Amino acid sequence: MTIQRFKLFLLAVLLATMGLTGQALAELNPVAMVTQAQGNVEYSKDGEKWKAVTRNKLLSEGEQLRSAADGSAKVINQITGTVQNMGASTVIKITANGIEKVSGTLSEPDKSATDLLESLDKRFAKAQRYTTVRRSVDKEKGKNVKLDTIKEISLSPKYPELAWSNLGAEFTYELIIGDKPIPVPSASGDMVRYKVAGLTPGKHDYLVRVLQNGQEVYTPKKPSTINWVDGEALKPVEKGMKDLQALAPGDDFMMGAFLEDRGFTVAAMDMYRKYFKDNPGDVDMRPMLIKTYHDLNLKDLQKNEAVQYQKMLSEQE
Repeated sequence: MTIQRFKLFLLAVLLATMGLTGQALAELNPVAMVTQAQGNVEYSKDGEKWKAVTRNKLLSEGEQLRSAADGSAKVINQITGTVQNMGASTVIKITANGIEKVSGTLSEPDKSATDLLESLDKRFAKAQRYTTVRRSVDKEKGKNVKLDTIKEISLSPKYPELAWSNLGAEFTYELIIGDKPIPVPSASGDMVRYKVAGLTPGKHDYLVRVLQNGQEVYTPKKPSTINWVDGEALKPVEKGMKDLQALAPGDDFMMGAFLEDRGFTVAAMDMYRKYFKDNPGDVDMRPMLIKTYHDLNLKDLQKNEAVQYQKMLSEQE
C-alpha cells in the first residue's frame, strides 16, 4: 500500500467515525464549481437522476452537468483555476483532470481568472477540518477569562472592521493599536465588532484587553497584526475585485472567497453570511463560512454552523 493510499484509507476511517458517507468523502475533493447558472441547468451523480442547479454547486469526478435550450452556466476548473462558459443544450462530465464536453457548446478555458482566486479545491479541503463538532467546544466556560483574536488580518477603508468573540454582557474591551488604547463597549450577540480608522498603510500591532467593572481581567501575551491596505497596495485588490465582478457579477460567495484569499477575513465572513442568508439550502459551500469563524476564533459561531452543516449532510443521505 502506497503512502497516498494509506492516507486515503485513514481519511475514510476518520469519516466513517464521523458518520459521513462515501458521497461526503468525494465532496472533499471537488474538481469543478458551477456558478452563474441561468435557465434550466441540472447535475447528476449517475447520469440517471438529475437535480436543478439553483446556486453555486461543487462537482466531483464522475458527476455530470447539462443545460436545456434556455440554459447556460460558468464552470470553474478547480485544478487549473480557469473558467469555461457552458452554452445551451450542452452536456459535460467531470473527470479527474477537470471538465470534458460530451455534447453541445463549451468555450475554451479562460486563463484570465487564474489569478483571481487561489485553487478552491485546496481551500475547501482545508475548510473541512473545521466542520467537526468537537466535545471540547461544548465544555462550560471556566472562571478564567481568555480571549483569542485572529493573528493577522487585512483591513482597508472599505473593509475596516475587526471582530472577536463576545465573552458576555458583563465585559468591556480595550483595543490597543500600536500604543493607542481605544475603549470598546460591551455588545450583544456572539461577536464584538469595531471599525478601525486613521491607520497608515502597512502592518500595525494590536491586541484586545478584557475588562470587568473597569478592571483588567485578561491581556494577551503577544500582539496580533493588522495589515492596513490603502494607496498603491490597494490598487491590485481593487482591480481583482473589478475583474471578479465582470466574471461573476453579484456573486457574494465568489467575492467572499476573493477577500478571504487576501486576508480580509471579516469582510469574507460577511459575504459568506449574506450568501447563505440568500441560499439557506446550500450545503456544499458551508465549510468556507465555518473556516472564517475558526480563523476569527468565533468558537460559538463555528460550533453552531458546524452542527447545522452536519445536520444538513445527514438529511441529504
